Amino acid sequence: MRLEEILEKSVEEEITPEEAIYLFENTQAPEGYLPLFKAACTVRKEEMGNVFRLDGFVGASMECKIEPPCCYCWRTKPGHKWGTLDIRPEQIPQIAEGFKKTGTTTVEIGGGTDPEKSGLVIIELLRHFKESGLNVWVNVGPALEEEHIREMKKLDVEAITCSFETMNEEVFSRVKPGDSLKKRKQLAELIDRNGVSLNSVLMVGLGESYKDRVAHLFYLKGFKNFHRLSVTCLRVFPGSSLEGQMSSASPLEGARTLAIARLIFRNIYISAGGGYQNIPLWVMSGVNRMTHAGAHLSKKGQPSRFADLESLAGIEHIDAGNGYEIISPLSISTCYIRSGGMDVEPSILKACS
Repeated sequence: MRLEEILEKSVEEEITPEEAIYLFENTQAPEGYLPLFKAACTVRKEEMGNVFRLDGFVGASMECKIEPPCCYCWRTKPGHKWGTLDIRPEQIPQIAEGFKKTGTTTVEIGGGTDPEKSGLVIIELLRHFKESGLNVWVNVGPALEEEHIREMKKLDVEAITCSFETMNEEVFSRVKPGDSLKKRKQLAELIDRNGVSLNSVLMVGLGESYKDRVAHLFYLKGFKNFHRLSVTCLRVFPGSSLEGQMSSASPLEGARTLAIARLIFRNIYISAGGGYQNIPLWVMSGVNRMTHAGAHLSKKGQPSRFADLESLAGIEHIDAGNGYEIISPLSISTCYIRSGGMDVEPSILKACS
């Protein structure tokens, strides 16, 4: 009975930390998570409408300098090489046109964390992408100073990301041994204090407790300019430092976390990590935005994150000049989203029709 009461109340008002913990503990079976998903979808539609946004991705803008690397990162896999894009400013107009052909309106500029270079490199990329008519948000970890944040604000950046993955200090130090939770907190505070929208990430399956997850969510709730939450699921790659120690997290556990987050964060973007495969599940859990199911910039000849989709009709390759291309699964992603009862951005729908 209490589960029904909490979910009924959640449609009208934000749940409390205690109620969030209760939901985590009592929605592990279908009779619990199905009504949870229904409540999350109701809140999303009433507070945010029924449009699902799909961003483009300009990743690997620079090499990651965090040492040792995060334990869940591809960099821990023996023989893995970081594939930096090395985009020059004069290439950006053609790249931007490629994204716009897919209907994409917004791109993420991501990259490794390099405290010596990230700020200036990202500002330059941001400036040129904005001049080319795209909206932009950035994600380069704790490598930005306040002067960089202020300059990005002047350039009308949509948001700056400060990911935590986990707020449990013991878990953080174990899985992110070269990183600093203190520096990440300082960066989040700088972003918020300067009136810039803040994005952040929670990763499921690192060894955190339900109480840890709830504390993490309500910590983020305290930021005035909190804009977007992304929930990702731990993936343990063959040969990585976590193989044999931890297992990849269940997408269902990620979906429950997303749905509970939607009952806390009523009117922000909530995003799921990963690609197109679990889109129907993410739609059911209250998500309304994704990046890695959208178009992305790639060097020709490099393995694509959509390689397993290449046998299906619908993957588009758009030449972006100088050995680059835009790879877009948007027609497939759009089909999955619309089959779940949501709309996509009109520009993307038009490009896919």
